[in-house]
Amino acid sequence: MLLPSVDSGAKEDQARAACPSAQKKKTLTRQEDYIIVRGRELRKTRNEKISNLSLFSSIAGEINPIPFQVDEVNPEGEWVLPMISPSFKDRPIEPDRDDDDGHLDENDELVFMVRDSGDRLAPDHYPPGAVAVDEIRLEDPIDGALAWVYLCSFSGKPPLSDVDYVIYQTLLDKTEQITSSNFKIIYSPGLSNSPSSMSIRGSKNILDRMKFRLQIKILGIPFSLDENNFSGELSLYKDGPIRVIRRIRSAIQLTKTFRTPSAAIESILYNNVSIVPVRIKVLVSMKWFKKILRVKTRVGADFQNMHGWQVLTNVDPRWLQVDGKMDETEMGVKGEGFNWFLAKGPEGAFIIRAVLDRRPDGSFQESPLKASLYYMDDDTRLDPPESVPGESPQIGYWMDGVQDLAKGTFYVYAVMYFIKNYQEGIEANYLKILDQPIKLCVD
Repeated sequence: MLLPSVDSGAKEDQARAACPSAQKKKTLTRQEDYIIVRGRELRKTRNEKISNLSLFSSIAGEINPIPFQVDEVNPEGEWVLPMISPSFKDRPIEPDRDDDDGHLDENDELVFMVRDSGDRLAPDHYPPGAVAVDEIRLEDPIDGALAWVYLCSFSGKPPLSDVDYVIYQTLLDKTEQITSSNFKIIYSPGLSNSPSSMSIRGSKNILDRMKFRLQIKILGIPFSLDENNFSGELSLYKDGPIRVIRRIRSAIQLTKTFRTPSAAIESILYNNVSIVPVRIKVLVSMKWFKKILRVKTRVGADFQNMHGWQVLTNVDPRWLQVDGKMDETEMGVKGEGFNWFLAKGPEGAFIIRAVLDRRPDGSFQESPLKASLYYMDDDTRLDPPESVPGESPQIGYWMDGVQDLAKGTFYVYAVMYFIKNYQEGIEANYLKILDQPIKLCVD
């Protein structure tokens, strides 16, 4: 399970420290972060029935339930996904079940959005009827600004918010459609590895396809794989008010008759964030094969309908104009050290960030993998296989260092942030979600 996020599990020394007294009014202004609290950090509501829980905040003197979800995690660290894809309804597929009989245990994850946090409450103002309450304090590590939420357990059915930030639908043709106020993403049957369509705040579909190109030479003999060699089928999922988690069974078709065993891959979609994770398990150090093996990998998004948009990357301060023709500025961009790009257009903006140096809990991993920008704005340039000819534009990265991977598990993922109203410099607010995560304190 891959979870790049604000995670109290990675900050146990901070979360378990005694929470000092603080002012009662919310001063935290961050709006875009999603917050994840591990069950092991919840002292008073841990082991309570999940169906009896609700999350509250105090805003402008009113105490109300706010949207949240608890995602169960089994002892192996995998999400417990309770919903079955319609494509599996006629097969012996069972939904996941945890072994805690629906209780909040130390592995589980409480998830909510920072924007719904509020003021601090005195204990005598806790929601009426609550039998156990965990006060969760949020602190911005940059300026020390604070906010609070309250996880409460009740003896029966609790009051709940009716807000649902992200909607999952399976259509009659088994197409998956996931929508929020910021996007509509569609996954087509048989192509579940990556979206087949994406619109930003009502725009036309701006995506041709996600591309994965792998070039291998073994003793000088070339082999190549692309996204068409990867098959994927939705198996289980969870649709909650904060995020959708979808698990696919994916395999690589190496020849017409031979394919690799299938592996589970999960993706996570919030109202304003889409996370596409990849977990690489290296069974034998690749360094043993350096003399006979050469690997070149390109990962990218091939867009369409984006003439008039502008692109900014972390490797060059200049805005690039998307018009289907490579100009001198675009050709002069150097790709080394690529980390993210931002695209803005009439309907909104988005950031795609490549993350090669983090583990699921947000901690840094030692990895030889490096990224360099791939950018092409040319309506006439062909890069098959593709659904719409041309790269208009295609933005991604070359990934180097695969042949230097040691034995072990490495994580690579892309995070996409959707921006409603772009203002110059606003990208910093989204980059700090990973770089300067909100600190948690539970009391």
